Amino acid sequence: MITRLSDLKLNDIRGVIFDLDGTLAHSNPDFLGLRRELGISPGMDVLAHAESLSEEAARSRALELIHEYEIRSSQTSTWVEGARELIEYLQSKSLPLAILTRNIPEAAQMTINKLGIDISLVLTRHDAEPKPHPEGIQLICQQWQLAPADILYVGDYLFDLQTAQNAGSRCALYFPDAVPDYALGADMLVTCYHSFIEAWNLSD
Repeated sequence: MITRLSDLKLNDIRGVIFDLDGTLAHSNPDFLGLRRELGISPGMDVLAHAESLSEEAARSRALELIHEYEIRSSQTSTWVEGARELIEYLQSKSLPLAILTRNIPEAAQMTINKLGIDISLVLTRHDAEPKPHPEGIQLICQQWQLAPADILYVGDYLFDLQTAQNAGSRCALYFPDAVPDYALGADMLVTCYHSFIEAWNLSD
């Protein structure tokens, strides 16, 4: 099912950027366990917490723990249903594709290699300021020589929506289950990638 929340016309989109974990792959770290080990409250940004630690040793330990959780989740990653078909469909339309993730390069590449995700342009938090900073989208748009307004960012979390908004891009959020209130700020809600492909077909 597709819910349109704006005047977005899919046939106007000239490039698509995907989040990775939870959007293309079931590879989200166990954030509940991670936050518990870090000693922070549910919902708190783990990266912001680590960077806020003034003691170098404590910051390094926190970042190492985050890395461990990311690597562990990538080792068991699987495809999100319909994501492979969506990528193939967009490639058949000759649209440039990229991945922008908050993950570390090693974990992201592990997921990409394990699943055979056929997208070569990948930016991690080591390549650009972490989401919701818009730098990642801006760098990709520069490479494609496209305006951010011509880009659709596809993600599954608040940071993805904020990143698209901060860059001036359009946003489709993937939620196969319950939809959080913040998602209503997106241009489109997607509960099924097969329906997304069908909607794109109908827009031609």
